[in-house]
Amino acid sequence: MDNKLSAIILSAGFSERMGRPKALLQWNYSTVFVEKIINEFQQFGCGKIICIINEKIELFCKELKLAQNVKFVINQRPELGRFNSVKLGAAEAAGSDFCFIHNVDNPFVNRKTIENLYLMRDADSWCSPVFSGKRGHPVLLPNAILKKINKIDNLNTVLSDILNKYPVVRVEVEDDSILRNINTPEDYFNYIKLNL
Repeated sequence: MDNKLSAIILSAGFSERMGRPKALLQWNYSTVFVEKIINEFQQFGCGKIICIINEKIELFCKELKLAQNVKFVINQRPELGRFNSVKLGAAEAAGSDFCFIHNVDNPFVNRKTIENLYLMRDADSWCSPVFSGKRGHPVLLPNAILKKINKIDNLNTVLSDILNKYPVVRVEVEDDSILRNINTPEDYFNYIKLNL
């Protein structure tokens, strides 16, 4: 396990289009989305895994049987937007050489993609998986970008605006799931139909 490698999982939104918390959707019969994503980063060896959640799902998340290096951080003001969650995660990941950022609505993240990104890590650039010319998730940020995020107070900031100021390492993958998100009941129904 690498204590200088972290992962932030963004899961504080209210999932209004879905109608129920995406973090708690079933990935399979025994695992929910947030648990499945945590397990992927855990198995890769991330020394610190930070899940940014809202208080509505706190009790359920605390009941999950997870390793000691998984920390749930409550975003008390999720209505302030996604960057507030990014900042909360970046503060917890301060000191990491590298940090993955991943959204809970993409439960398809897998060890191979994580490994491919980490192999291409660069202290001055961020890494993004690319399929068919389109960038997806997760992204891998170096410490320099984490520090930059931690210094920004404007919560109207968009993460991509920060990232676009830095070089990007585009990591080609043969997996279109890096582009897939589960945002609506229809998305989830189509997933279930194929996988559960």
